Amino acid sequence: MHEQQVTGRIFKVKEASVYLGIAPGTLYHFVSEKRIPVTRISGRCIRFRERDLERWLDERTRPASGKAL
Repeated sequence: MHEQQVTGRIFKVKEASVYLGIAPGTLYHFVSEKRIPVTRISGRCIRFRERDLERWLDERTRPASGKAL
């Protein structure tokens, strides 16, 4: 049998929400709108790859404008 090396962590919903700093409900909303990468294990069982979440965050990171709040 051919084995693949797994790199990075795999998160459950609660772990991913903590990692991203958002509520689990917000994460489910993003999943339902296909706004975040997700791995479906089965119809209702989902997981998140750390590398996918990092890439997703990087795509949404913008430099600070330099203006004070």
